[in-house]
Amino acid sequence: METASLKANLGYGVATVALLALAAVFTTPATGWTADFAVGSVQVSPKGRLLVDSVSQVASPSGAADLRIDLVRVRQAFLGLDARFSDRLVLRLEGGASNNDAFIWDEAALEYRATPNLLFTAGNLKAAGLENLTSTRNISFHERGPYGDLVTDPFTSSVQVRMTSGPMVATFAVQGDTFNNLGLDFDGGASPGAWDRRAATGRLVGSIPVGDGARLHLGGWARVRDFGDRSARAYSARPGTAAGEAGDWLGSGPLAQSDMTVAFEGAWLSKAVWVQGEVAAVRAERSPLAPPGGDPLMTAGYVFVGWNIGGEARGYDVQRALVTAPRVGDPVSSGGLGSLDLVVRYDFADLSDVQSSAASPAGRLAAGRAGEYLGLTLGAVWRPEPGYRVLVNIGEARIDRALPTADVTIRQLQIRAQYEF
Repeated sequence: METASLKANLGYGVATVALLALAAVFTTPATGWTADFAVGSVQVSPKGRLLVDSVSQVASPSGAADLRIDLVRVRQAFLGLDARFSDRLVLRLEGGASNNDAFIWDEAALEYRATPNLLFTAGNLKAAGLENLTSTRNISFHERGPYGDLVTDPFTSSVQVRMTSGPMVATFAVQGDTFNNLGLDFDGGASPGAWDRRAATGRLVGSIPVGDGARLHLGGWARVRDFGDRSARAYSARPGTAAGEAGDWLGSGPLAQSDMTVAFEGAWLSKAVWVQGEVAAVRAERSPLAPPGGDPLMTAGYVFVGWNIGGEARGYDVQRALVTAPRVGDPVSSGGLGSLDLVVRYDFADLSDVQSSAASPAGRLAAGRAGEYLGLTLGAVWRPEPGYRVLVNIGEARIDRALPTADVTIRQLQIRAQYEF
C-alpha cells in the first residue's frame, strides 16, 4: 500500500474521529437525549445514526498489478422513529443514505406483542444469524465477513413470529426480497426478478448461566429459499468493503434456482472476555440457466474473541437472545476515558465445490472466482460516551481460487467514526 495514500486516508479517519470526540465532550450524551414527544396518544421516539468510514485497501492478484482503494465515505446516514401506539403495538422506521448516495430502508416494521413472550412482526426485517441480528450499535467489526455476504439475509420483507420461553427463543419467518428491491425504497423501481424470491426461516436459540457470572449461548437455524426460474442466483463475498474494483473477489457465478441452509451459532460471555462464532452449510440446487452440473455445497463461518480492557462485562438481551455491548459509565470506566474493546477474528469460506461440481470445462471456467477464503482481522472499539463509537480494523484475507493463477491477497485498514441516538 502506498505510504502517501495510506497516510492521507489515515488523516481523514483521525480528523473524523477528532470531530466526533469533540462532539462527545460538548454535546449531551445519547442516554440523556430527551426529544421524545407525543402525537395524541402515540408516543414518538426519534432515532438515527451516522457512520463515516475511512478505507485503505490493496488487493494483490497472482501475476497482476496491485489494485488499490483509498476512500472516505458516509457509510450510513439514517433517521427514523419508533411510534408506540400502545403497550402492544409499535411502528419502527429507519432509513436514509448509504455509501454516500444510495437511499434505502433499513428497518421498517410493525410489531404486535400479543403477550409478554409472543411477538408478531411484519415489514423489512432480519430473521436469523447471531451477528446478522446484532445492531450496528453493537457490532465489533466494520463488516460481517464472508459469512454475512454468503449466508445470512439482509433486511427482507417478512412476516415473523417470535416466542420466548425462559432461556429459549424461537423465531419463524416467511420472507420475500428486501423493500429496496421491491420498488418500496426511496429511489423506486423494482429490481428485475425481485418478486420471485421466497424463503422460510426458523431459528431456535437459548442461553444458560455457567457459573461466576458467565453465560453460554447456543442455537441454530435453517432456511429454504426459492429464487424463481427467471435467473440463476450468484453467491459472492467482498472482503472488507463494498467499494471499488476489489469488490467481489469470491463468487460462484450464476448458479442456483433454490437453496437450503443449516447454521449453528454460539457465544460464551465471562466478565470482560467473550467468544462468538457461527458456521453454516448452504446446499444450492443448480438452475437450468446455470452451467450444467451437480448441486454444490458451500460453507462459511467465523470465530472471534474480545476483551474489554476496563473489565466491563458484555450485556445479553434475553428476549432476543443477542449479545450486546457493555454500558459506558459503569464504575470501571469512571476515569473518563470511556470503554475499549480489543478483538481478533478469523473468517473462512469454501466455494470450491461450485467449480468441481460443474459438468463441463466451460462451466468450471464460469466458476473461476469460486475457491477458499481465509481471513484474519485485528480490531479495537472505543466508546468515549454513550452513543459514540470509534472502530479500527486491520486485516488480511487470502483467497485461493479454483484457478491457481487467479489467487489474491487483500490487506486493509478501516476506521469508522459512529454516532447514534
